[in-house]
Amino acid sequence: MEFIADFFTTFWTFLESIPGLIDDMLIKVGAWVVINLTKAKIAFIGFSWDVAREILDQLNVSNTIETYWGQLDSQVVGVATYLKLPEALNMIINARVTRYVMDVIG
Repeated sequence: MEFIADFFTTFWTFLESIPGLIDDMLIKVGAWVVINLTKAKIAFIGFSWDVAREILDQLNVSNTIETYWGQLDSQVVGVATYLKLPEALNMIINARVTRYVMDVIG
C-alpha cells in the first residue's frame, strides 16, 4: 500500500514540475532564436557591405570625389585634411550605401 502512495506522490511531483520544465525549455529556445538571428544579421551586414562596395566601384564614386577634391583651394584642403574630413566623408558614404543595400535586399 505504501508503494502505491509513493508512486502517486512521485507522479504528482512530476506533474507539478511540468510548468517549470516548459518555462526552461522556452527560455532555451528563445535564447537559441535570438543568438541565431543575431548571427544571421551579422552575416547579412557583411554581404550588404560587399554589395555596396561593388556599387561604389561601379559608380566610380572614389574617382569623382578625388577629382573634386583636387579642385579645392590648398588652404581648404589643408584644414579639411587636418580635421580628417575625407575619412569622415568616406565612412558616411559607405554607411549610407550599405544601409541602402540592406533596405533594398530585405
